[in-house]
Parts: sequence; structure tokens; C-alpha cells
Amino acid sequence: MHPMHVTLRRRDGLPSFRQQRVGKLLLALLEAKNDGRFQIVHFSIQTNHLHLVVEADNRDVVRRKVSGLVIAFAKRFNRLLERRKGKVWDDRYHRRDIKSTGDMRNVLRYVFGNAKKHGLIPRTSTRLDVYSTAWMFAEWDRPLPHFLGGEHWPRPHPRTELLRFSLGVEGELVVTDAPR
Repeated sequence: MHPMHVTLRRRDGLPSFRQQRVGKLLLALLEAKNDGRFQIVHFSIQTNHLHLVVEADNRDVVRRKVSGLVIAFAKRFNRLLERRKGKVWDDRYHRRDIKSTGDMRNVLRYVFGNAKKHGLIPRTSTRLDVYSTAWMFAEWDRPLPHFLGGEHWPRPHPRTELLRFSLGVEGELVVTDAPR
């Protein structure tokens, strides 16, 4: 298993992904992709893109799973918009291997804080993005309020050592502050 950061961009001119009905659609599809060879451990849904922190057996598994995700989402999203067909995604996705615990911490900070980066949540806010899995991350340096509605996302057990260490399962290497 290898941890990776995957970014998917939608095409211009489409509605925001940060709507409840679109978020529910995405959550169902993201959860359905998890299996013994691939799992999405964390995600962040933005207005025009998604960030996924995944664990996979290899790059080919990631390619197949992400391809299946974009096709399934595009069909359902077009149906939701009452369009017969139409491109939803840019032609390519970006995938980057995560190779160290420091790299993993940086990726998690980036994914959890992406809504602040894009101005969807004020940078000074201590509020976490409800369109991400930041609320289920157990290793913040202060207690978090319970997020109602977050119970639907199963908490995948990390399989890779890098993600286990970064999530604090093994002890010391944890993110020590909420994204700013």
C-alpha cells in the first residue's frame, strides 16, 4: 500500500460541488470506491475540485478507481443537473506519492485547510470545513465540537505506516494545530 494525494478538477461553468445534494452524491461514490486494494482515508470537497488522500496497492489501482469515480460522478451529476450528457471533469487528475511523515503532515494540513485557502472559511476561524474529513481527524491539539451529520463517513483504518503515524495511531507524529 502506498499513500497518495489526488486532486480532481471540474470543468468551468458548472455549479459548485459544495452543495448538500452534490456533497451527498460525492460521499456515496467516495465510500463505494473503498476496498481491500484502495481506500480514501481523507477528502476535501471544494467548489471546483476535490482533494483525496488515498492508500492503494499501486498506481494502476489508483488510475482505475479514480477513472471509475469520475465516470460514475459525471453520469449522476449530469442527471442531477438534468443534462443528458456533458463533460464534468478536466481531462486529467493530479496524483502525487506521499513519501515521508513530514510530507504526510503537510498534505493533511493542505487538504484540511483548503477551504480557508480559497476563502470559503475565514482564515482566522477555528471552524473546520464540514465538506472535508478534518472533523474526524483525532489528533488536533484542542478538542473539537462534534459535527452533526459526519457520522455517515466510515472512519477507514489507515493501512500504510505513513498515514498511521501521521494520524497519531502509533504515537508521537501528529498534526499539532488546526489549519489556519
